[in-house]
Amino acid sequence: MKAIFLDIDGVIVTPTSVRLNYRLRREPTNQFFDFLALYYLSRLVRRTGAVVVLTSTWRRSIGREEPYYVGVMNNLFTWLKRAGAPYYDATPVLSRDSDRSDEVAAWLDDHPCEAYAILDDLAFFDHRPDVVDGHLVRIEDSEGIRREHYQQALGMLLADAPTQGG
Repeated sequence: MKAIFLDIDGVIVTPTSVRLNYRLRREPTNQFFDFLALYYLSRLVRRTGAVVVLTSTWRRSIGREEPYYVGVMNNLFTWLKRAGAPYYDATPVLSRDSDRSDEVAAWLDDHPCEAYAILDDLAFFDHRPDVVDGHLVRIEDSEGIRREHYQQALGMLLADAPTQGG
């Protein structure tokens, strides 16, 4: 198995998508995500067969029964599926003292992967450099996923596979 550990804000929610949602008066339960970021995420999934695992704080809303949270998450899952990068799973929520590297490590303990890439705009990965080094694609939150991020993640996900044109 290959995995893409996906943050949401700053990665597929960008200033461009926020402005578009604001101008069109779209509610969070019906918001757009950054189209170009979804395109590159979709290409990564298609090219590598990787599954999408949420690392975002958004994952804390999974399983909540309040209509607002159900709507927000259903909208996210619909967009990911439509883009060809369906939601597969989420990293566990650990103690307040843990960071995202601990959560990725815990997920990997239960789901061995041959390759993975972490797409995130923030540096919440201090505790486990052994899990993060060589796997983190740092995305500028003003951009979202772009071609250079796609190429970097593709290299990580295909590291042991024959080189293919991108």
